[in-house]
Amino acid sequence: MELVKLFEPITIRNMVVKNRIVMPAMGLAYTGDYTFNERFEAFYRERAEGGVGLMTIGPLAIDRVGSAPFMPGLFLDENVERIGSFVDALHRETDVKLATQLFHMGRYAFSAVTGMTPIAPSPVRSKLTGETPREMTLEDIREVQDAFAEGARRAREAGFDFIEILACTGYLISQFLSPVTNRREDEYGGSLENRMRFGLEVIQRVRRAVGPETAVGIRIAGHDFMEGGNTNVEAARFAAEAEKAGVDAVNVTGGWHETQVPQLTTNVPPGNFVYLARGVKRAVSVPVFASNRLGDPFLAERALRAGNCDMICWARPLIADPMLPEKARTGRFEEIVPCIACNQECFDAIFSGGSVSCVMNPRAGREAALRVEPAPRPKKILVAGGGPGGMEFAVTAARRGHRVILCEKEKALGGQVNLARVPPGKADFGNVVRSLAGRMKASGVEVRLGTPVTLETVRSESPDLVVVATGAVPAALPVPGVDLPHVVQAWDVLADRVVHIGDHVVVVGGSATGCETAHTIAAMGAPDPSTLAFLMAHGAETPQFMTQMIHESGRDITVIDMVPRFADNVGKTFRWSLLKSLKLAGVKLKPRHRLVEIRPGEVLAEKDGERITLKADTVVLATGSLPEDRLVQELEGSGVPLILLGDAKAPRKLTDAVREGFEEALKI
Repeated sequence: MELVKLFEPITIRNMVVKNRIVMPAMGLAYTGDYTFNERFEAFYRERAEGGVGLMTIGPLAIDRVGSAPFMPGLFLDENVERIGSFVDALHRETDVKLATQLFHMGRYAFSAVTGMTPIAPSPVRSKLTGETPREMTLEDIREVQDAFAEGARRAREAGFDFIEILACTGYLISQFLSPVTNRREDEYGGSLENRMRFGLEVIQRVRRAVGPETAVGIRIAGHDFMEGGNTNVEAARFAAEAEKAGVDAVNVTGGWHETQVPQLTTNVPPGNFVYLARGVKRAVSVPVFASNRLGDPFLAERALRAGNCDMICWARPLIADPMLPEKARTGRFEEIVPCIACNQECFDAIFSGGSVSCVMNPRAGREAALRVEPAPRPKKILVAGGGPGGMEFAVTAARRGHRVILCEKEKALGGQVNLARVPPGKADFGNVVRSLAGRMKASGVEVRLGTPVTLETVRSESPDLVVVATGAVPAALPVPGVDLPHVVQAWDVLADRVVHIGDHVVVVGGSATGCETAHTIAAMGAPDPSTLAFLMAHGAETPQFMTQMIHESGRDITVIDMVPRFADNVGKTFRWSLLKSLKLAGVKLKPRHRLVEIRPGEVLAEKDGERITLKADTVVLATGSLPEDRLVQELEGSGVPLILLGDAKAPRKLTDAVREGFEEALKI
């Protein structure tokens, strides 16, 4: 398929955008005092130069009570001046159109951060903060609307081409829209017409503040996915009224931050929520943006061709690869650095009090500090291991001018990533291998598969440097019965090397590997999406029966571990979804259970001094890993400089391996 629609220009009011790609607002947390700084500028500059059509700088806070110090404040004069200078520079040096988003958190604000009690339409406790906000008075409503209008005026003065009002994901305007959080009995509560009033008045105030020339948009939830909340029907009605009130575009995203419907994790099918944009598009005549899991350029092209939307939002995809639009436009698909929807260094980082980076792009958020520049003296480098750490090192070193040979003992690249992509909803992890392999080829790395590195290899090649990235091996478990024939390793299950798995399965180990292996076993035999679509389209089975087919594995699966909290090494944004999937599949989780002995057909475990017996036709061990560092021992004393990285140094997360590979390659 040729990418045609994706690179067609589009006009929004008086603004002509060169293509249909939007970088929406993202909370980056690159400041701690509301200021707009060099770190923001370096991040946005690379994306502006990468070919995006409409780039949103922000969100920008309109006041203190509805924000936090980790985002720039549009209420600060010094920010307006600095942002204005930056916007002017980008207008001079690039052809990107620039947007900002006016932001107010409402009841999602933290009083410990702002020093003020959060405000909201009604005093409904926030599940995210644990705080109950103060109900807004009519005076509060006018003050916040004034702040939106003043923020819009300042944004226009700063030179922005497009000003977007935030009205989604459970923030203030969506709190007014939803009966879940709006329990008012005045003109701002009750009927949908009344609940829309606050947001529509904000739009009208913003429109008057910026005048008729500046484009104004609104970002809405296409469906709250909250029990008792708004659906796509109400979202479309609000969008239609927003158009009448003065918006020139509607940016449609998914549900609230509190929803129990996954929105952004790997188990969300790519393009899953395009239908929300389609529902809104039927109700308005202005351009509609689609969001969430649309980073594949060809998927984006299909959504545009189908008429489901007019523009495509790429947020995390542009964190991963600032040059994604230009690479797609010029057909350099093998060089694209993909977003794998892991959320480890973006959403999880934010929710843990950090700032945004990216597993796949270690420079994200550090653009000014880390640059890939030519090496002072090119070297011959031998990399042992084709996992993500070794491949990232090879790519970066080759880009700096070194001659790199990468040897992988297996017949395929990837290492443990090949296991990580197996559990349900984790297929995107396969893009890690494809991307790094493509970039190694483009960078001139010589790859030798089925070639273990030994002392003889090193002597034969005479490299200036050996990089040991040989990964890890499963840790041994000193428990009686561990060598019985029905005991297998989780890695072997994920690698599809286990032929027979019994009806009663006990997984030992409640970390990510153990829980995801249990999920994998539970999903064996479940119908694929195309089968479900066929059965549903033809009414062959009832929805209840199909739900049963999806979730009932036919096996009795139990996970045991001594820890009190399962999947504790999984990021916040995915952990709850994984545990929900295990619950739906009937997998039993038994924390604080210590494995005592494995016997034929059963395991003996202990909790609080009491011993219990569990049926076990198959026992799966997911009890950690150890560095595979035998090559280091073999090369000791050889005189060849060594670098040890990734799991060969210490078993950790994917993000650690990639970052370490990148940073070590910058040092040589």
